[in-house]
Amino acid sequence: MLKVRKNILLLFTGILILFAGCSTEEDSVVVVTNNVSLLTDKKISSAVLSQEMKYNIVLPNDYYTNTERYYPVLYLFHGMGGDNSSWAEDGDVKQILQNAFNNEVVEPMVVVMPDAFNTFYVNGYQSGLQYETYFWNEFLPYIEETYRVYTTREMRYIAGLSMGGFGASYYAFTYPDKFMYCYSMSGAVEGVGSVTSSISSIIAGYDSFEELPDYTMDCGVSDNLVFESNELVHEALNNMGFVHEYIARDGIHDWVFWQKSLQMALERIGQYLIN
Repeated sequence: MLKVRKNILLLFTGILILFAGCSTEEDSVVVVTNNVSLLTDKKISSAVLSQEMKYNIVLPNDYYTNTERYYPVLYLFHGMGGDNSSWAEDGDVKQILQNAFNNEVVEPMVVVMPDAFNTFYVNGYQSGLQYETYFWNEFLPYIEETYRVYTTREMRYIAGLSMGGFGASYYAFTYPDKFMYCYSMSGAVEGVGSVTSSISSIIAGYDSFEELPDYTMDCGVSDNLVFESNELVHEALNNMGFVHEYIARDGIHDWVFWQKSLQMALERIGQYLIN
């Protein structure tokens, strides 16, 4: 009988949170767990890109019940060929965050996963799309107006895989006053094409590194796509005296590697939030 009552209570609580998380966007789906809520295919209308843009977002367990609380925020980027749902469908982001919050690896935070097509998160790389302008002029302000997230540099973090590793790194060091810390997972850190610069060349443009975000580069030693470029950028950063963390570990360019990367990124972010 006690077990039945407990199950009924959990079901009732889940239903309450589900309705609390609904919005006017009828095609938005909320997946509720015991600890976090995953909202999928949320939409923002972009004037810059002349279309609706999707994003996924994970909200902590008490987001709907503790309505006075504000949260740190992590912007988590997908790779080439992915979209806003990649981390949810392939990266197990909901379970990884649930475990991290339950085990107090990191304090509860909001995680935002935008759709960037194959733009490399910059202006002009894909069909002339002004994605960078969209992100800064429309998307980030929208997130900060819509959700209870802190808007200070100290509470804003960024990470991404492959193309998203470049995008996260590019934003971190092109807009160093916006993010406290950046974690690149198998990042395409040397850039691709004429409109994407090497991350090392961006950092080399600063006279001082003191105000730049902290940085981790994490890449699998058997990653035939980007390991060599990560080695080159790491060496360039060392030569210019830019202190950073470089992790070369077993792995290839796949979700097994990136799921572990996310766990490691959350461990590091957790250290900032307790200091």
